[in-house]
Amino acid sequence: MIHLLRFSVVLVAFVASVAGITWTTASAERHIGTREYSEREAAGGMLDALLARESALRGFAESGGEGFLQPYDEATAALAASADRARSFADDDDEKTATIADQERIAERWAGIANDAVIRIRNGRPVSAVSTASRNDLIERFQKANDKLVEMIEAESAKRHADAVERAVLLIVLLSVAFAGVGGLLLSRMRQRETQRRLADAQYHASQREFAETLQVTESEGEAHALVKRHLERSLGRSEIVVLNRNNSQNRLDAATPIPLGSPLAEKLVDSSPNSCLAVRLGRTHAQSTDDEPLLTCDLCSQHDRTTCVPSLVGGEVIGSVLVAHERPLSASERGRIDQSVSQAAPVLANLRNLAVAEVRAATDALTGLPNARSLRESLVRMLAQAARSNLPLSAVLCDLDHFKQINDVFGHEKGDQALAAASAALRSALRESDLAGRYGGEEFLILLPDTPLEGAVVLAEKLRHEVELVSVPGVDRAITASFGVASFPADTPDGDMLMRMADRALYAAKALGRNCVVTSAELLAAASG
Repeated sequence: MIHLLRFSVVLVAFVASVAGITWTTASAERHIGTREYSEREAAGGMLDALLARESALRGFAESGGEGFLQPYDEATAALAASADRARSFADDDDEKTATIADQERIAERWAGIANDAVIRIRNGRPVSAVSTASRNDLIERFQKANDKLVEMIEAESAKRHADAVERAVLLIVLLSVAFAGVGGLLLSRMRQRETQRRLADAQYHASQREFAETLQVTESEGEAHALVKRHLERSLGRSEIVVLNRNNSQNRLDAATPIPLGSPLAEKLVDSSPNSCLAVRLGRTHAQSTDDEPLLTCDLCSQHDRTTCVPSLVGGEVIGSVLVAHERPLSASERGRIDQSVSQAAPVLANLRNLAVAEVRAATDALTGLPNARSLRESLVRMLAQAARSNLPLSAVLCDLDHFKQINDVFGHEKGDQALAAASAALRSALRESDLAGRYGGEEFLILLPDTPLEGAVVLAEKLRHEVELVSVPGVDRAITASFGVASFPADTPDGDMLMRMADRALYAAKALGRNCVVTSAELLAAASG
């Protein structure tokens, strides 16, 4: 009995000691793992910031919009903050410190070249290919140095983990050889958990790195929105992701990615405003579930049992949100992944939106809202190529307002602008969806009619002429009329440039015949041959 009691006491003491050692080791490993994650996050933040600066610079180079320089400056501060944080983890490790300093030097050289590019763009000069190649080379060098730093962090963390495990094994072996089997089992389990955690960390960082790199090569908002959805659905599993986008007028919230069939969210979004989403209204993550409803309930999120909604923030402005509907509560790492992914995507989405707006403005006539001459010329080349491939006709109609200079001289340029706007609205109202009308220059308009032969173009031109006759401008007590010249491809000419010249000649013939009429290039050719 005494022996049994002593054995029991020794067993309890051993179990308590082993439990204490195991708890201490696990705590140390968690601390090491947290430090490794923070160090990797700081190192990754340096690379993400430099890539964000390059993305903003490219957006500024392509559009010339000063709005691209805000994320450029924010990324500059983020790079410095990440470098300071990485240096704080380096302690007295000279090799780490030197690697961080090397990255900072590369970033400074990149910034010098980038700042020169910004000055050239502001002065209206293009960025040289040498400058772009130099920046790309520096980014590649920066990434290699960053990878080297991550390898050092992993090596140091691995050494710390190994030291912690070895100390635990030694203490357990010294307590009792008789319980080596128990100690071995505990150690095996600990190593298995550590391997799983390392594998999960490696997969997480690889996935986030792939996501960040792919974001940099997206060409449109739609492509970037779809990428965010796919990335989060792949990362979380059994979750429903919808990316919500605030429109340019800031008065509506739209679904930027498909909504599952039968989801009540589609109906809710029909008449929703940005404030309908609490994440957008509050500017922070909003989570709610039927098990624990918050004081303030989101009208959009209430359509699901459990949701997490994260706002897309750029420079303090909310441009949208990402709604995640999930069946089970999210872990801390999953919530962190959502936050990090949305934060990475937000500046790219803002740049793509600014670029799209700049492209639309560059292709639109400000007075009439129609495509401008440059956009028309590009559309003509594309539509001619399509007509040639499909062996279908393409007709061009040139329209010129009659005696428009007199309207400007007698009634003033403001009334002239009103007459132009009213005439453009009349022209646009009479066209099909496939037709294209634009301001070709001054008071001249070009209408392109795909899959329309000459006869059909003449009928439409007569209709347009009548529509223009119905235009009235308050304060202008004279009729507004227009002359039209029509030419068709390939009936009149197989050459795109000649098509416009023939339509122009027909227009001048219409003016010579007294204006307010329609003349075709075929009539001119018939008159010349007769």
